[in-house]
Amino acid sequence: MRADLILARGRIRTLGRSGLNPHTHLAVAGGQVLACGGREVMGLRGPRTRIVDLAGAAVLPGFNDAHAHVVYYGLTRFGADLSGATGIDDILERLKDHARGLKPGEWQQGMGYRTDELVERRQPHRTELDRVTGDRPAFIDERGGHARVANSAALAAAAITTETPNPQGGRIGRDLNRAPNGLLLESAMRLVADVQPPPSLDRRVDGVLKAQELLVSRGITSVGAAVNRGFADDLRAYERLAQDGRLTIRVNEFLSWELLEAASSLGVRAGFGGPLVRAGPIKVFIDGGAERVAMRSGGGVWRTTRDELRELVSRATASGLQVAAHAIGDAAIEAMCDAVEGGGGTDLRHRVEHCTICPPDLQARMARLGMVAVMQPMAARFGRVASAIFFPVRDRTHLAPHRGLLKAGVPVTFSSDLPVSADPNPWPGIRVAVEDQVNGISLLAALRAYTSAGAFASFEESIKGTLEPGMLADLQIYRGDPLDDEGVNWEELRPRVVLLGGVRVFGSFSGR
Repeated sequence: MRADLILARGRIRTLGRSGLNPHTHLAVAGGQVLACGGREVMGLRGPRTRIVDLAGAAVLPGFNDAHAHVVYYGLTRFGADLSGATGIDDILERLKDHARGLKPGEWQQGMGYRTDELVERRQPHRTELDRVTGDRPAFIDERGGHARVANSAALAAAAITTETPNPQGGRIGRDLNRAPNGLLLESAMRLVADVQPPPSLDRRVDGVLKAQELLVSRGITSVGAAVNRGFADDLRAYERLAQDGRLTIRVNEFLSWELLEAASSLGVRAGFGGPLVRAGPIKVFIDGGAERVAMRSGGGVWRTTRDELRELVSRATASGLQVAAHAIGDAAIEAMCDAVEGGGGTDLRHRVEHCTICPPDLQARMARLGMVAVMQPMAARFGRVASAIFFPVRDRTHLAPHRGLLKAGVPVTFSSDLPVSADPNPWPGIRVAVEDQVNGISLLAALRAYTSAGAFASFEESIKGTLEPGMLADLQIYRGDPLDDEGVNWEELRPRVVLLGGVRVFGSFSGR
């Protein structure tokens, strides 16, 4: 077989058996790596082979962001951008400007503010939103994704009143007279979200394209598309793009727990799908975010009770479906371990999403149960700076325990949690994971957590994640070699070119 493409005179790191040791040449044929080595690879050149002289540039496998809210991020691009807002008046001014482009009757959304960045150090009140939104229902999201504020019109649409009880795993914010103040925490957000008109399929498709453009520009060729709600239309949006030849990233689409029965009855199993779009794990929330995580030391919010979780994991396991459980606190992780053990699903690579506070006994249990930790390495930076706000002192040594999990034998895969991290660039997280003085790991381990480990988490380790012969030619090319450049700015590091199955999907290179 002759090569379609040969990358020559580069520093090609397969991240496979050769680890970080570079090769100089790589050949691609039929969308796969044909060979990787030295000048002998040029022997695969044919009359139609394109040769690209890398002149020392580095090549790595494409990144796999194993947990990113792709559709959600894309849809927020149509709402008011509230990121970086410094106060409530700033939020209101942005909502006022954004409303000028809305159609009559259309709900208004905004996303991206953080309460701790507002001068008031509090959430907006519904009456404050009312001043600029009037009778138009409005619903704005804090960047973490665990708190939203609704105006009076949105609360009325959901029939939320003084008498409305808090749902399981959530809370309705109230004034002293018990009237709703607009704040909805955790599962209470669904009270309004479930009456909000769902975005059209066309809007979802456009949102995916916006998110895809950002992800691919960061060298990400595969993504675990996490969900917050049970929309089957998300999967349909990816399928439409794939059929139209506009999907330039491989998608492992999560299915919300509401779709468990439908998926199992249709015969969907772990790994179901094709080379571009796969129906991935069943997503469930166990605890909340920030100070609402479920800890052994007490406190927190249980969005899914232990009994409900055991039932869900057992049903999914019996149907051959993987479960991806949002579990930040150690009590939530313990509950997931109990559910997996009770359901007997040790071969389904059940996932703990976030896995932020995980002491050694749970690390050992996860390894024994064949579970995967899907983590956001930037949580380590957050933990060293702000863990005292949320977590007891005795728990901080177990925060973002990448080293301990790997040592215990738990596969660790990295992700951005976009848009919780506004920029999905993997490099800052890789650097944090390597430089973490408490739980630091090697550069090779960090890179594998963002490549081959993500493939393992979605049962695709035999086809992607490294650049060894026979693997998909999903790769990224850099200007120079960032791994040998001590002065590189990891926050601003971007690939020059990205290939998916040997086809350029981002950037450009010269060559003959």
